[in-house]
Amino acid sequence: MGQICQRRAAPEVAAPKVTLVPKKHDPKRYGSDYSRFDHIEDSDEEVDTKVEEEVPYPEEPEPQNPSDEQRKELKEKFMKISRKMVRDTSGRFRDEEKPKAARLPKDHQRPVGTISLQELAKYSCSNDRMLLSCYGDIFDVSSRPDLYGWGPKSWQSGKDITWSAVTGNEKPDQCNRFYDVFKLDPDRISRYLTLICNRLVALQDEFGKPVGRLDRFLNERHLPAAPQSEVEECKQQ
Repeated sequence: MGQICQRRAAPEVAAPKVTLVPKKHDPKRYGSDYSRFDHIEDSDEEVDTKVEEEVPYPEEPEPQNPSDEQRKELKEKFMKISRKMVRDTSGRFRDEEKPKAARLPKDHQRPVGTISLQELAKYSCSNDRMLLSCYGDIFDVSSRPDLYGWGPKSWQSGKDITWSAVTGNEKPDQCNRFYDVFKLDPDRISRYLTLICNRLVALQDEFGKPVGRLDRFLNERHLPAAPQSEVEECKQQ
């Protein structure tokens, strides 16, 4: 009996340790439908993807149509970059020979306020006082009749030259063309603002502060986008 009892008790003393072994995936057993959780965002990656889908780019114009204050701030940032570029390169090139002092009109540098395109046209190359507009800033260029009076840039007087500065196509038919550069893709916005601000810095350095503002740019957000064909041409240049 003692031997029998000892045999029966042996399993309890020498019982093998239980080891948990993960079971293989059984598709039948785990065939639950989780589609009801599709609307739950469980990763940052999915969040980003969803945002891009909700705000198509560049089809939706709203993200590329910042407020007037945002436009002003962005323009100032590009102006600072352009000014720094001018300072860094000014010592590398020999200064151009300054022209002889011109006879200035009595109203030279007199502020004109906000004027229309028709009013700007009165200050063409045939007048003693000559004005031009670039990105809505009006400059008095009367001190350089050798350029803007009878010279090679006479066609710019009395006009807005913004689009010619952007395209690099310095011709009269590129003047008085008004488009909203913010309705383009980010790369072109950056490129076009750089070109515009480079020209503005050059005009400020030679002719001082603007004397007025062109009314077409008071509501720049409502201007149309540039023609796609011309945008592509600018890219190739």
